[in-house]
Amino acid sequence: MTDRRGKAPAPLRLHATDAEDLQAVSAALSSATVKRGDMTWDRRARRFALVCNRFRWEGDEVPDSSGGSRIRAGVRFSDVQSVQALGLNRADQETVLELLSVECESGETPPEATVTLTFAGGPQIRLAVECVDVLVDDMGRAWYTPNRPRHDTEDGGGE
Repeated sequence: MTDRRGKAPAPLRLHATDAEDLQAVSAALSSATVKRGDMTWDRRARRFALVCNRFRWEGDEVPDSSGGSRIRAGVRFSDVQSVQALGLNRADQETVLELLSVECESGETPPEATVTLTFAGGPQIRLAVECVDVLVDDMGRAWYTPNRPRHDTEDGGGE
């Protein structure tokens, strides 16, 4: 995909090392879709990783507001001490989840923290981390999607 100037946008590469940085990661990953089977925790390496289809909120290649583009992205959380999955016990490996947010809560002894990934419908993954160290890297080429993510708000409208 190319933008209005005919150039392909540069791939997104983010590195978060604190709660403020994680807000940018959360915004970039909002409405990303990920299969349950595309998430893994490597206990020995202390790493939680996932591969998702990220909606490119920063893209301007689609002139109307109804569509947009998606791109594969790899996300790696380092220094993970433990992982807790809530509401995912019945999801099989092919279940597609929509990521709504990535939030950080400081632990008792900073830089320890709990990073929470919240998905549409309520499932969550909580990562107890020694410190915030998250990488997001786009992979491959973007593709057009006619469906722009839309979420109902408390007043019934979409955002």
